[in-house]
Amino acid sequence: MPAIQPVRLTRQIDELVTQFEHPLDFSSELHGLLNFYADRTLRSSQIIEAAPLLNSYRIMPPVMRQIEKSLQPRIMAAPEQALSLADYLWAERWLESRMLAITILGELPSGFANQIIQRITLWGEECREDKVLRALVSTGLQCVRLTAFVQYLSLIEGWLGSSNPLRVHLGIRSLPALLEMEIFENLPLVFRWLAPLVREINLEYKDDLIRILRILISRSPQETAYFLRQALNVAANPQTGAVIRRVLDDFPKNIKLPLQEALRAARNNRA
Repeated sequence: MPAIQPVRLTRQIDELVTQFEHPLDFSSELHGLLNFYADRTLRSSQIIEAAPLLNSYRIMPPVMRQIEKSLQPRIMAAPEQALSLADYLWAERWLESRMLAITILGELPSGFANQIIQRITLWGEECREDKVLRALVSTGLQCVRLTAFVQYLSLIEGWLGSSNPLRVHLGIRSLPALLEMEIFENLPLVFRWLAPLVREINLEYKDDLIRILRILISRSPQETAYFLRQALNVAANPQTGAVIRRVLDDFPKNIKLPLQEALRAARNNRA
């Protein structure tokens, strides 16, 4: 991979951006640029978070950030063309192309909330790459989250209540970004959403639930402990206890001890 020279990189990206309204030409220029900066020094065993079903140039983050930054004015000025470009880039089975498509969705103006939601849902159902999925429901939903918050909450609730497990997973993956918003204080709503998922643990969602519980503990340990004790009272799934034990050490000691007692009681009741 050649060293990044700011003047040269700026010139290359300026040439790329001129093709913004022509997805085929933009893609050709993009792949030429990414190939130029591709990191060919890493062995496959060293690749971190590379999506296994996608090709990747393994580009250094500064290159992608500069591309994204240069696209922002074009996206706001021509959102319809930006949406067409995002569709084209997503259809390519390249990690960098899909991540750029997600960035475009997140930068669209508020009037495009429905189109963004439609694509996030469809793309999320077909995608199996963890890094891409997380970007879809965080970066991709940025516009909706910031400008159409009621619609955003309704979207997550719909996903979590869906009979389609792929949509449920999208809903679960969406919760960290919601909980990390300082203005969001309706934790009881999140506990209501999570209750059936914590009572009947799906192993596919287990690690995501643990991550969400840790965020909840950091925000309100008392409320989270109460929620988990309630879940233990009605849960027959031993995985519920296993998940709670994974997050016990995140609680302050005075809250942890009663929760440990509740775990022992639940175990004895099942015996």
